[in-house]
Amino acid sequence: TGTAGVAIPTRSSTTTVDETGTETTERHPNVLQLGFSLQYSLTYLQSFVKDVGLSEPFNRMIPLVEVSLEKPLDRGGGPTVGTINPGVLWAGRTMQFGIEAIIPMNDRTPVRRGWIAQIHFFVDDLFPSSIGEPMYRDRP
Repeated sequence: TGTAGVAIPTRSSTTTVDETGTETTERHPNVLQLGFSLQYSLTYLQSFVKDVGLSEPFNRMIPLVEVSLEKPLDRGGGPTVGTINPGVLWAGRTMQFGIEAIIPMNDRTPVRRGWIAQIHFFVDDLFPSSIGEPMYRDRP
């Protein structure tokens, strides 16, 4: 999967004045944002390619690597920065858990090493006879 877009700030710059009367101007560039992920479902491998004998919980895992990049386009914005996030998801019937490492791609990236965790609840599967029903149905 992937995404591409341009972030356009509402102001090209912001000027502030400190208590000594010194003006500082911060320039806000337009930024090209790119992101993509590589992932492979072990459930798909087990079900449709070859059953390699993975047991629970490994047979429901999805190893992945996400990459997020930002390149300032104008106003002296600087170099390309971004993160590389390797991780794994576990997808159940009604929820998904995930954990990823956050690794800056260069020393100019304003993010330190770390990790991120997520939990998603599939509300339509938790409540199939209310929220999980179609909004519109074909009626005879």
